[in-house]
Amino acid sequence: MAAFAISQIGIWREANAQDRIQVDLQLVIALDVSTSMDVEERALQRDGFVAAFRDAEIVQAIRSGRHRRIAVVCVEWAGEQRQNVIVDWRLVSDAASAGELADALERRIPGRLPMGTSISSALLRAASLFDSAGYVGARRVIDISGDGVNNRGPDPASVRDVLVARGITINGLPIVYKRLLQGVSSQDDDTVTPMRLVDYFHSEVIGGPDAFVEPVLGLHHFQEAIRRKLLREIRGSEDLAALPPADSLRHGDGAAGALIAATTWPTAARSSAEAPPR
Repeated sequence: MAAFAISQIGIWREANAQDRIQVDLQLVIALDVSTSMDVEERALQRDGFVAAFRDAEIVQAIRSGRHRRIAVVCVEWAGEQRQNVIVDWRLVSDAASAGELADALERRIPGRLPMGTSISSALLRAASLFDSAGYVGARRVIDISGDGVNNRGPDPASVRDVLVARGITINGLPIVYKRLLQGVSSQDDDTVTPMRLVDYFHSEVIGGPDAFVEPVLGLHHFQEAIRRKLLREIRGSEDLAALPPADSLRHGDGAAGALIAATTWPTAARSSAEAPPR
């Protein structure tokens, strides 16, 4: 599987950095639109990013970097051959350009793509977009959401390791409030907690400098989770101390809250208050 990932990456061509615009961050937003995501969830996922790019604190974070600008592309994904760029690379440097990105994303009706869940193929497609852009980032980050484990294509950990070796950071937005987690359990089993998917993202998906997981713990938590995640990605390691402490979030069914802690890959860290550090 690793050989497959390497062979795919081997065909990418580096553009001349001198011909590209310098930015603080190149960000690929990879949105899960597999069949396990219903209409409401896909809309909330999209709308969370729309609201985030209209947020004054997000714009301030973008303006606080050395180059005072980032580049963003948005892609929807599902199975092995199911990845669509829905908003091409855009330069975001102020409230106006951030608003234009939000408007472009908001105009898109979220897709619904079949053929399983291939996190690994989504990562490969996302990574291929960096070198096709007219930008060169001080940091390259893939922001990937998902509500299940990889069930098609290469092993995601092998792909992750290759991308990390290329200087790419992968952060995860696992959608974990569902009682029955696709691919984690085939039975409606109360012993399979949502944190199982968080642990899966920790061990198999995220990687690179300052990589972390920000779970979505309920339908009404999409917007805040996405906002927090973007702030952390835009600010980078130098400004992590400026972030407020993680709030105690509650599952939609009223269960005990889960406190999300900072996670830097590959160092194990606390996933939630429900379990001890791994």
